[in-house]
Amino acid sequence: MSPHHRKRGVGKRGVVQRSVSTVMTTATVVALVALAPTPATADPAVPGDAAQQLSELNRQAEVLTERWHYARDQLNARRADLEQARADATAAQAAADRAKAVQGQYRGQVDLLTKASFQGARLNRLSALLVSDSPQDFLDQMSALDMLAMDNKQALDRLTGAVAQTQHAEHSTSDAAVRAAQAERDAARLEGDLARSRVEMDRQIQVVTKRLAELTRQERAVYLFGGNIHFPINLVGTGIAVQAARIALTKQGSAYVWGGDGPITFDCSGLVKWAFEQAGMPGLPHSAEEQARMGRSVGRFDLQPGDLIALYSPISHIGIYVGDGLYVNAPQSGDVVKVVPVPWRQVTAMSRIG
Repeated sequence: MSPHHRKRGVGKRGVVQRSVSTVMTTATVVALVALAPTPATADPAVPGDAAQQLSELNRQAEVLTERWHYARDQLNARRADLEQARADATAAQAAADRAKAVQGQYRGQVDLLTKASFQGARLNRLSALLVSDSPQDFLDQMSALDMLAMDNKQALDRLTGAVAQTQHAEHSTSDAAVRAAQAERDAARLEGDLARSRVEMDRQIQVVTKRLAELTRQERAVYLFGGNIHFPINLVGTGIAVQAARIALTKQGSAYVWGGDGPITFDCSGLVKWAFEQAGMPGLPHSAEEQARMGRSVGRFDLQPGDLIALYSPISHIGIYVGDGLYVNAPQSGDVVKVVPVPWRQVTAMSRIG
């Protein structure tokens, strides 16, 4: 959303502007588009009115796009959990099989030693003394008896350990199987959420695209007004976040496209994701809200180049701070990546990652 937009809920077109605070249903969006060209309180031919109305429709499309990004991120995460759980289950089953084999080995040894001990049970100190021909013979017999008892104890200890290891491995197998089943159910549910979000998003994008094509040259000039596409990239500072800000600045002038994540076209969260990945931080979510939750919160007067600036509630727009009250962002459909003043009244989160 570009910074020249007026505050939501202000002005005579209250029906249109109040709708920005909530996610409209498809039916509401269609009704809004039908009403917007002929509002009772404003002349639809005024360029500022057309630009404002289109920006508000863009805002709704952005909300739906970010919801779609979030659903896709969650689905990918659960699919990864499912694969990990399946791998854990396979490894745990293999460990259980090995533990059972060891358990069987030690159980056979214990059985043999127990049988030997029983057969030699009559060989106690008195009987050993009576049947011994010499003191040395007595000591030899006692030593053999002690060794048999020691071997049996060691074998029993090993068997006990093997049994415990088998039980642990079997528990791990069961736990991994439960996790895999839950992840599979979650993935199936999220696939449905993703499909529904995509349908809503596509419908709203069609509305925005149609209205954008209908703008006159003067209206388009008002709509795209403001911003700098030649902001210097030599930001002061070190670290991944500053490097990400510099990289984002190299994309000034690149077209905004819904769902774009570079390197040619971008939406707001796509620009942030791509810039940080190029700076050496892969794996960022493609969701403005999830990106804003990363790192730690910072205050307005502690901002540094590379910090994230998130807008609205729920969060549906994000950019990267470049200093002096400015941030680089991919603003809206029909626009390009550029540097604009931070719209402080609409900021809902500021965070530092990297």
